[in-house]
Amino acid sequence: MQPGDRVRVERGGVTNEGVLLPSTTRDHLVVKLDGGYNVGIDRDAADVEVLESAVREVDPAAETDDDATSEITFDDDLPTVSLISTGGTIASTVDYRTGAVTAQFDAEDVLRAVPELAGRANYRGRVVANILSENMEPSIWRELAAAVREEVEAGADGVVVMHGTDTMQYSASALSFMLDSPVPVVFTGSQRSADRPSSDNVMNAVCAVEAAKADHAETLVCMHASPSDDACALHRGTRVRKNHTSRRDAFETVGADAARAD
Repeated sequence: MQPGDRVRVERGGVTNEGVLLPSTTRDHLVVKLDGGYNVGIDRDAADVEVLESAVREVDPAAETDDDATSEITFDDDLPTVSLISTGGTIASTVDYRTGAVTAQFDAEDVLRAVPELAGRANYRGRVVANILSENMEPSIWRELAAAVREEVEAGADGVVVMHGTDTMQYSASALSFMLDSPVPVVFTGSQRSADRPSSDNVMNAVCAVEAAKADHAETLVCMHASPSDDACALHRGTRVRKNHTSRRDAFETVGADAARAD
């Protein structure tokens, strides 16, 4: 069984069929379903059947240097926003041979993936992790909090954390309590991957950067406020909840109204 094989995976009474993709961990399988979505499956107790070998050509996943940093030419008239990646599809590119969505990490890659960010700020890029968000754990929260602190100490006027949406609410809440930041810390992600016309990655990224430039010092989650591309909502990290697997406005503020970033 190799990436690029068409497989049928049964686990816990659930069957998924599609193309096996490279995985960032040995403990999980990643399968590109026929409908276009990727699904992560725990290898433990999974029954895998290879239906057809090498239906797609898949290159080995490129190794990334965790905690790597990058920066682009600075404009003294613009604020500096640090882009910290933990994985996810907010600033990803698509390998159209395989259908895989590959997360991009440094500042140059993010600007290529979301060119609408250009001219809004100076950017620094940093990698803390390259994981599926369901694999987030407290040890990575500690690394993420330390990375945010270091970026602020290095002069960042705001921080945007690019994160998978499944566990973003928990990471945002954790950092809300772990950090006493003098600048905005804004989590954002993408409910729909960059290979879909309805992807929300561009608007979420732009709104997150604008929120990271604003005059506040909170940990927030920035995602679509409605199914349309009219505004993003800013949710406090201690009050945010995800309510849907694929809706672009899946996040809500519990017990209060969210702010809007038009």
